[in-house]
Amino acid sequence: MKESITIKNLGPLKEVEIRDIKPLTVFIGKSASGKSTIMKIIVLMRYIYKMINIRSYLKNAKITRSPFKLRFNSLLQDGLESMITVETEIYYTVEINGNQYTLSYTNKTLQSDINIPNNDLVFFKESYISETRSVIPTWASKVATLKGASLGFFFHETFNDFNNATDVIKEQQLDYLNLKMKVQKSGNKPKQFMIESLQEGTKPVELRYASSGIQTSAPLVTIVRYFAKEFSFKDAFKRSVLDYLYKQDRLEKFTPQINQSDLEKYVHIHIEEAELSLDPEAQRALISNLIDEAFHKNNEDRKLGLMIATHSPYIVNHLNVLLRAGYFEKARENYPFLEKDNIAVYRVHEGTLTSLMATDNETEEYVINTYDMSDTMERIFDEYESMEE
Repeated sequence: MKESITIKNLGPLKEVEIRDIKPLTVFIGKSASGKSTIMKIIVLMRYIYKMINIRSYLKNAKITRSPFKLRFNSLLQDGLESMITVETEIYYTVEINGNQYTLSYTNKTLQSDINIPNNDLVFFKESYISETRSVIPTWASKVATLKGASLGFFFHETFNDFNNATDVIKEQQLDYLNLKMKVQKSGNKPKQFMIESLQEGTKPVELRYASSGIQTSAPLVTIVRYFAKEFSFKDAFKRSVLDYLYKQDRLEKFTPQINQSDLEKYVHIHIEEAELSLDPEAQRALISNLIDEAFHKNNEDRKLGLMIATHSPYIVNHLNVLLRAGYFEKARENYPFLEKDNIAVYRVHEGTLTSLMATDNETEEYVINTYDMSDTMERIFDEYESMEE
């Protein structure tokens, strides 16, 4: 399967084109450059495509009445609606088995009249991990008293994924910080998330009282592990399709031509600022952890995709280490290596994208061009040196 997207005239984005969205896609750029906007549009289009696949699955199984009304504007969340103008254009295409299926949004109208044949059906699951995830520990402890309160669509999507994950995962290793998180639940009380050191002689502390780096990264790695290993596509399919048919008393008319277990399954995880509140070495260790979970420890029944928006040159430079490890068999034993065909890194600048992927002139290895990512440090040094002049 191959995905591509074009976005024009949307908020800070003038014209953005990705011809092949890789399993690991990273956006780096200044604040307000549009990194998160790109990810939010991609997750929205992927969600719509997921709904079209379910609608096609039902239609191919002789269920002509669809439970899904795809209204693009009603799906816009957390400020995206204010960015849409009549000049906004979005084209999202999935290519599978040599066939192309395109969703387009132009003149404030979504074109989604697609029926996908059984051979090309897929099952998507989308997750968006918001930069506001540091609020999760406090929110979880107060959730019973905050009915009706809202911190925005994408925060609540993140919280729901973390809550579902910790229904299943009772202990989460945080090796990048030499810690672990344990989930405790008693009766109707909210869950407690306890952080324990891997060193003996230290007392556990609640996640909500832990450092900010722990609060932002513990939910992140837990959600990624959940979707890589624990998430049940069977249960998700039941919620999406079978429950609807049961409520509509239409199960007896349901004659599927392809089994749910035979569908290709994809999980796409979109992460805002993976580096939040972590020192550079912890950032490197965290990225290694995420790559390992998503691409080396994931269940064989699913394909994982990670999309990351970041400000961190440390993360991007560390990806070069994991990318180079893919070239050396011995290094593969010690690093969660990356394959060169599975990664793309883009700089977001002035409403456009620039690919940072290149070939090393000496080794001919595939690399990420991070040459100018030390410019700030060099400017600081130059200013420091200039003082005596």
